[in-house]
Amino acid sequence: MTFGRKLEGPGPFSGGAMKPTHVALFSALGMMLTSISVYSLAPSGGPGATSAPDVVAEPPPVVPEVLGGATAAAADASRFVTGSRLMLEGRVGHARVSRAARETFLMFEVRGDGAPARAQAQANLSLVIDRSGSMKGTRLANAVQAATTAVSRLNDGDVVSVVTFDTRTSVVVPPTTVGPDTRGRILAGIRGISLGGDTCISCGIEEGLALLGQARDGVSRMLVLSDGDANHGVRDVPGFRAMAQRARDRGVSITTIGVDVDYNEKILSAIALDSNGRHYFVENDAALARIFEAEAEQLTASVASGAELAIDLAPGVELDRVFDRPFRRAGGQVVVPLGAFAAGEVKTVLLKVRLDGLGDERGVAPVADVGLAYRDLVAGADARCQGTLGVTLVDRDAAASELDALVAGRVQRSETAAALKQANFLFEQGRLDEARSKLDAQRRQLRSAADKAKRAAPASRAKDVASDFEGQLAALERANTDFSAPPAFATPPPAAAGAAKPGGFASAPAPARTQSREGKAAIRRNEVDAVEMAR
Repeated sequence: MTFGRKLEGPGPFSGGAMKPTHVALFSALGMMLTSISVYSLAPSGGPGATSAPDVVAEPPPVVPEVLGGATAAAADASRFVTGSRLMLEGRVGHARVSRAARETFLMFEVRGDGAPARAQAQANLSLVIDRSGSMKGTRLANAVQAATTAVSRLNDGDVVSVVTFDTRTSVVVPPTTVGPDTRGRILAGIRGISLGGDTCISCGIEEGLALLGQARDGVSRMLVLSDGDANHGVRDVPGFRAMAQRARDRGVSITTIGVDVDYNEKILSAIALDSNGRHYFVENDAALARIFEAEAEQLTASVASGAELAIDLAPGVELDRVFDRPFRRAGGQVVVPLGAFAAGEVKTVLLKVRLDGLGDERGVAPVADVGLAYRDLVAGADARCQGTLGVTLVDRDAAASELDALVAGRVQRSETAAALKQANFLFEQGRLDEARSKLDAQRRQLRSAADKAKRAAPASRAKDVASDFEGQLAALERANTDFSAPPAFATPPPAAAGAAKPGGFASAPAPARTQSREGKAAIRRNEVDAVEMAR
């Protein structure tokens, strides 16, 4: 069964023609917007700017009106809120754009209904566990305990499978419906997991996908746990991204869990990002049970699946960039798959667009028509909501809006994530001063943007704006501390530095350097923070 309709067909702006309802709406909005006060007169910046983007205070709340199934702001084309089981909020970065600037952002926030579900969809959970030799000791024991904890959180009627991998895979528990007669057998199978050889992460994922493919209904998730690098099967990040995308297209999100400090954080984070999953770093394997339990509980609290956001760009609007998320294009339409949502879960989408082709007309110009399609797991039916965004074109830079406060926070999240990844790269190269300089530069930019955003944020979202910036600053402070306190590298003793050559001469290469445990832990914490900021 396909959950959620695909939105790949021609949109309302395709072919250069616009619906009469949109013409009427934007004409009315153009007249209304002439009475809105200008809050600030400086043009904005964007990603990569040397100074923080300016932000604009939000106009007073307006009474929404419904047009063609979409909820549109009656006096502001730059924002809309719509939806039921999934709430969709759309924002243009700059409500008023000067003809000289000709670029802005589009931000979308999708939130799962936080109310308790009246009915629960079937949860399909596949646990894929590394049983290679490096999992010896407490790691495997705690992984087994975590897996049993996850199963205990599943409801009767849910389906679970368990796969272990080393150089090969073993199906410990085939897809089994959880119930009073099967729980004991499932738990006994998990407790019988034993150690094996090397690590083939891709083998485990492929087996887990095959087992999840046997499910016909519900929402599917895979938990992949590993403590090592991929030394068999697929070994490169592009290969794992392709696997993650196949999983996502089948409606499966993959949560990855790296144990201790010797796993490949780039591979595990790429799998999570491209499949709409999460990524965790567990330095102490005793914490595994808590993560498995939380993931199982979130899965059973799912309210929607197969969510896809389709953005139809208006004629004259060109896509510059989609931040942090995989997407596909069909003509002027941009489709971003968002997967399943638990109650209260939030995911964001950020685009940068160019407005070069909008012409020189004054007033409100359409930017995008937006649709969100998904499967409502509570109602057991397909659902859809939609909205429209526009901007006001102005002649003078002084009349243009500064960057919306919430959009500013999301732009900076992408910048902060990039800074953490760049600092990780520099740190791995031994360029410690450059790594800390990168973090310091982003902290300065972030503080400047935070001051403006907090002053300009609407009262209803002031806490959200403040929390967003504070979380980013905390991540940067933690990274800076991690990169300054522990030693960056451990250097082998001098006797291991060179080897005798024929003829009695010894080579004298620079001593090999390996990252210290503390340095590895710092890099993996930063990677987790960067992945979370992309959501």
